[in-house]
Amino acid sequence: MPVLNPIEQYGRAASSDAPQLLAAALSSACAAHYDRARHAFDYARFTESPEFDELRVAARALADFDCAGLGIGLRLAFWLNVYNALVLHAVVARRALSGVRSVGDFFTASQYMIGGHVFSLDEIEHGLLRVNAPRLAFGATPLRRGEPRYALAPFIFDERVHFAMYSACRSSPAPAAYAAGNLTQSLERAACDYLAAHVRLGVDRASLVVPKLFDWYAADFGGKRGVLEFVLARMPGDDITAAAERHGLRLRLRYADFDWTLNAV
Repeated sequence: MPVLNPIEQYGRAASSDAPQLLAAALSSACAAHYDRARHAFDYARFTESPEFDELRVAARALADFDCAGLGIGLRLAFWLNVYNALVLHAVVARRALSGVRSVGDFFTASQYMIGGHVFSLDEIEHGLLRVNAPRLAFGATPLRRGEPRYALAPFIFDERVHFAMYSACRSSPAPAAYAAGNLTQSLERAACDYLAAHVRLGVDRASLVVPKLFDWYAADFGGKRGVLEFVLARMPGDDITAAAERHGLRLRLRYADFDWTLNAV
């Protein structure tokens, strides 16, 4: 399984400032290669760029970084940045330029070493950011309770993390670096931006078309009623407001297909 920052390949590196290095590298990559207006990332240019070199240096520092020392309030932003950086790194390193689904084990086998422990994208998403929730409704938990990796979780669940995890496709949220100091505001902005781009009123004017992730992870939002409340609280458009006033929580939910096409320039 491909660990993309193995110590035996890169050697050991000073790692006390690993979270700052990672956030800076991720921010630089997004600023230089992501077109927010088109939701498109220039992976071809990124591959040969100093920003990709910077990201690999930051990833190397993670291998030795003991994140057990991170305060609970710092961990959520840290793991979001690890996830988003690993996705970008894996698209290039694993040659997923035809789309992440062209690499069958992209999410289960794209991995970083963090403080001597190996984490896949799935383990970061479901084991840490979703507080050890099964990937599927009735699946097994990704991490075993009591194992050392489980102790590194944020232990704070915020359903808005779904809009902060980049998956390198057209239906993905935007890539971004997150900071603990303004994380609440950043997650709210990420959620509102994603909903504005992907939610619309159905042609029957009595249903709401929402992103597929609300179908996959309805339980994270408190079920269908919770999904509807979450969306309506963040969609101020006149047509949706009027439909909500007319139908209330009887608005039906319909789920848009998830487009896994790589969002390349």
